[in-house]
Amino acid sequence: MSDDFFDDLDDITSGAEPEGTQEGAGGEELGLTKLASLVEDLNRDLSTSTILDRAMSAAIELTGAERGFLVLVNERGEWSFEVARNMESGEIANAEKAASHTVLRRVLEGHEPILINDVVGASDLTQQQSIAKMQVRSVMGAPLVAKGKLLGAAYVDTSRLAGVFDQASLVLFESFVQLAAVALENARLIEAEQASKARYRDLQEYLNTVLSSQPHGIIILDDAMHIEYANPQASALMGCSHLAPGTQIGACGSLSEETMLSMLADMHAFMEEDEVCHTVFEQCGRTLTYSFFHVFRALESGVRIGVILEDITARKQLERKLVESEKRSTINQLASGIAHEINNSLQPVKGRVELLGMRLKRANVSLEGGIDKDLETIAALSGRIEKIAKNLRHLTKPAKSEFEPVDLSRLVRSTVELMDSTTGKLKNFSPDPGSIYRLELSLDDTCPRVMGDAHGLESAIINMLLNSSYAILDREDGGTLTLSTQWVDGKVQLVVEDTGGGIPPEILPHIFEPYFTTRPESGGTGLGMCILQNIAEIHNAKLDLHSEWGVGTRVTLTFPAIKETRG
Repeated sequence: MSDDFFDDLDDITSGAEPEGTQEGAGGEELGLTKLASLVEDLNRDLSTSTILDRAMSAAIELTGAERGFLVLVNERGEWSFEVARNMESGEIANAEKAASHTVLRRVLEGHEPILINDVVGASDLTQQQSIAKMQVRSVMGAPLVAKGKLLGAAYVDTSRLAGVFDQASLVLFESFVQLAAVALENARLIEAEQASKARYRDLQEYLNTVLSSQPHGIIILDDAMHIEYANPQASALMGCSHLAPGTQIGACGSLSEETMLSMLADMHAFMEEDEVCHTVFEQCGRTLTYSFFHVFRALESGVRIGVILEDITARKQLERKLVESEKRSTINQLASGIAHEINNSLQPVKGRVELLGMRLKRANVSLEGGIDKDLETIAALSGRIEKIAKNLRHLTKPAKSEFEPVDLSRLVRSTVELMDSTTGKLKNFSPDPGSIYRLELSLDDTCPRVMGDAHGLESAIINMLLNSSYAILDREDGGTLTLSTQWVDGKVQLVVEDTGGGIPPEILPHIFEPYFTTRPESGGTGLGMCILQNIAEIHNAKLDLHSEWGVGTRVTLTFPAIKETRG
């Protein structure tokens, strides 16, 4: 620290008589007018830096000083120079060396103003080089105090004749400094409030970003079940354009009545017994689950409940695939043993049929009258059973046979004839328009052929016909079963349509699952649609199923056509 010409001055007082004073009430009035003007200017911009700068300039102007210094005190009691200015040359570069630390220390420690009108005449330090060097004659200092809190100190001096400052100057200076302290404290409070608001906005924006970025829907409800907050995901999952704050959760209109009642009941159980649940429900074609959590707010009373909505559609689809995979594995193991037993029993049947035909011919027995056709049918069905047994080991994913060109329209006709003569399911159906059970064939014989396994395609047609015939026969008022083939956009379509009343909506998602059947009492195995789906896959065919409850069902298989000349 530089030499301080007050370091050894023990008799600093504010009572020294001034050498010159402002004359009478006119000077005081002029000073008060200037003070009011400076205070008004000071309060135009309540920012800390501006107030400090204006306060220093105003203090110099008000007192007629040559230099001014302003220091602030921190919470630890440490003080530092904030503004240092010379009336003529502007900013003072090295305030630490230019100002009197003793005066500032006395002001800060005593919390009282100081006035020294004649530094040289008031002390015996005239011989000190620092005084001669600084040439300071008059000094004033006053503390910056607001609401009983010391903020700092203001200090002005002059090197002109002694007595430049008087008691009136000290009163004006002290008054101004006190008002400046109030303005400074207000500015600090405003800036602190603005900083707090900015931090709050940043925190709020950050939390909104976090809540909006995560995949789950979040809803916060008050004790009256009104929405206080809902992120965009919650609106999307519930099928609403926007869940507005203040809306009653039960009146949002997006959830079914059953789901809403279940949610409110689960919420009541959670509030009363802290019972955690993860209830699954369907919404807008997706599988969702909801759960609850408590929301605690330290500054507010009242109950807050949070609702978490999670889209588990993909998870449920994966679970279904895993279950289906496990079922198929089990089916394959069972089918392998069944196929072995079928083959063991079928081979003697085939041999006996051939032997019977040979014996009848050898005995000159006439085979006319249908015996020959019966033997051919038995042989053909035995061959079909043999193929079925062969594919049992690959029931859920049939082995890809040697494909050949297949006339789909011809195959449909032969399959209908086979079922009419063997299973009996189509015997009640007639093309007669007056029949209660009608069978309509609309087959385009000009369709190009498709590459496929005739046996596998025959199995697919049989499964579709059986399902449709069962649906129609279950209706007392009858119905119509339609089979059609057509050539559309270079592809061949096979359509089986019935008016059997359709499939219930709750069953429709499970229709292709292995072992799922609606006819367990009549011996349904639940494998027909699963086999149909797999046959479609190995033939690279598109399978579409459309069913309207109370009306009927339509199943469409679309096959790639062989590029050949249309007949």
